[in-house]
Formats: sequence, structure tokens, C-alpha cells
Amino acid sequence: MLIGHRFEHLANGDLHIHSRNLVQSAFMLLTGAITFILPVACVGFWLTEWQAQLADLNPLSTLLLILSLLLMPALGLSLMVYMGSRESLLLSRVGGEGKRRTQNFFGRRERVKSVFNIDNPRALELRRREQAEPIHTQLWLVMRDGGEHRLTTDNIPVVPGSKRTDLWLRTLADYLDVAMPGEVVLESAVAKPAPYRPAPTPAKIARQRKTKGPVPAAESTEQLGIPARALLALIGTFLAVLELNQIVALVPAVISGRLRISGFRSGYTTFYWAEQPVAFSFNVFLGVAEVLVIGFIAWQCLRTAILGRMKANP
Repeated sequence: MLIGHRFEHLANGDLHIHSRNLVQSAFMLLTGAITFILPVACVGFWLTEWQAQLADLNPLSTLLLILSLLLMPALGLSLMVYMGSRESLLLSRVGGEGKRRTQNFFGRRERVKSVFNIDNPRALELRRREQAEPIHTQLWLVMRDGGEHRLTTDNIPVVPGSKRTDLWLRTLADYLDVAMPGEVVLESAVAKPAPYRPAPTPAKIARQRKTKGPVPAAESTEQLGIPARALLALIGTFLAVLELNQIVALVPAVISGRLRISGFRSGYTTFYWAEQPVAFSFNVFLGVAEVLVIGFIAWQCLRTAILGRMKANP
């Protein structure tokens, strides 16, 4: 089965539902392979066929080319490492809690996306926004106290009436001791879910009492690992060199009154201040705006890579 769920019933009564999408995994593997093969092929062509073109490049363009060759495999590897392609729904009647957990392509880097209460459930509901396609249907767990929690994974769509979805719904309904959901409910007629926070353990309460100051409810920053910082540094350096190359071409053009730009279909076009002042000024303004915007992004990437932390979602 290329797309489906694997049900795991543990000895302690827990239910683990592992969602697998082999099509998505194959696409990620193919993308990662291409990002590694393409730079190697480009280097081979440049060393054998395009040596004359490489000799004509200026140092900034050469550095930009090298950074682009390094950036492609870095992006492909980061896609496989940091994207949560494997999802699992972990339900425990003993602990009274459920978790939505994600893992990367290699089955590592576990991250808990949400923790919710499963004590005293009232019903399971299939919901969909008005005028949305059936593939966008979501499954919600409705509690007796009014709380609501989304159980749908992001890598497998819910298709009401299919064997895969019916088996998934039947397994969840039997475990939670509720009825299987029937018709799809329009989401506009449903109230927004109330977030659930698990109760702190006694050990955590004791640690909080020992601290001198108040403990924040959530961390405002997230520490980044060395691979993420290296990737951000590479992206920031690439963007910085790209815009430095743009500045080197823009400043002499402003001084001389002759601006040459390249278009996607039209090729190179030259604007002269003496003949076309409006078009010349407009294109200079676009060039300066590009330098400021992309330069700001490059500065943020380098700053985050150096500090090693970034703002986390509240």
C-alpha cells in the first residue's frame, strides 16, 4: 500500500497509528538525489566543456556559482532532515492523553506537534470548509467539556467512503469508545477548538518552586542546531554575494547613466538616462529595492546563524 496507516496496539493498551505516504517519500528521495547529482554533473561539464566561459567570469560571479553548487545539495538534505514526512498519532487511555508526532525522512528528529486530552470523549466529527474539495476533510475529536482536537495527519488525506479512511475511522472509534462519524459537517457552523495544555507533573511543579523567578509559559526563542545554522549561513552568504554583485553592476550604471538589464524573454536591454530618464529611474529604483529587500533577508539569515536562535511560535 503506497498510502495508508499502520496500526500498532501496545501491551499497555496504547494505540499508535503510523501514517505512511510512500509517494511523498519517493518524491523527497528523488528531489534529494537530484540536488546531489545536478551539481556534480555541472562541475563535470564545466571542467570539460565550459572552461572558456568560466575563465571569463569575474570573482564575484565565480563565488556565486560555487555557493549555488553548495546550496543545492544543502537544501535537498535539509528537506529530508527537517521536514516531518512521517506522522504518528499516539493515543493512551492509561495516561488520558493523545499526541501528534512527526519524524523526518530517516525516522529521526521526533517533534510533538500537539498534545491533547482524550478522557471523556463525546464524538468524532468529519468537517470540511464550505465549497472545499472532499480531499480537504478533517477529523476532529469532540470532548464532553467542549474541547476539540484535530486528529487528521498532514501527509494522508481523508476521503470519506474509502476503505482506507473507513478502517482508520473504525479503529479510532473503537479505541475511543465513540460512534463512527457519519456525514461531513460544514466547518463554518462549528466553534473554534479550545487549546488543551497537559497538567504539569509533580516533578515539574517542584522544579518551578525552586527557581527564583517566574517560569514562562512558553519559550519565546528556539535554539538551532549546528546543521540548521550552517544552512542559514550558506543561504545568507549566497544572498549577500548575489546582492553585492548587483551593487557592483548598479553603482557604475548610475554614475555613467547607462543601465543594462537582462529579461527572461527579451534578453539584454540597455537604458540611457539622456534618452529614457523615466525608464532609467524606474529600473534603478527596482534594483535598489531588490538590494534592500534581499539584503535584509541575507542579514537576518546570517544574524540567526550567528546567534543560534530564532523566535518560536507562541
